[in-house]
Amino acid sequence: MELEAFVGPKTDYYNRKFGKFTLTGSTKFEFGWNWPAFFGGVWWYLYRKMYWWAILDIAVCSLLGWTIFVPLLWAAARSITGDFLYFLFASKKIRDARGVLSPGAPTDDPSHLDRLKTAGGVQTWVLWLLAVFILVALLMLGLFSTVWIHRVDFLYKKVPGLWA
Repeated sequence: MELEAFVGPKTDYYNRKFGKFTLTGSTKFEFGWNWPAFFGGVWWYLYRKMYWWAILDIAVCSLLGWTIFVPLLWAAARSITGDFLYFLFASKKIRDARGVLSPGAPTDDPSHLDRLKTAGGVQTWVLWLLAVFILVALLMLGLFSTVWIHRVDFLYKKVPGLWA
């Protein structure tokens, strides 16, 4: 119940993934793959309310550079560790929420589950912001490519007297 309240959408998916991390009775990292973390990057962290990881992701990408090779490696690392980081994040938030419960209160108490829904879940505004970001990027690409094509046409004009 607590995990369902915290995770929100995709509870079944994360329940399967999280189960692998505690098979031995203690928390242990297991390799996995999370496609949304791979492709989404910072946006995935923000969507899942993992703000500090989003800041760290931006910092690492900025420090390592924006060549094609480094972001792909970083995306693979993010994808391999994404489920485990989300598991640690969810576990901590659920433990913190349990500390607010009055002694003897059940973990399926509606107010407790509401707190978990607020602390966890997803940020739908991130999807809207991402859509706006993509739209603006495409508009800028269209605008600058049009301007660039008109600016570089002098490279292709025949200059009188030159190799004629």
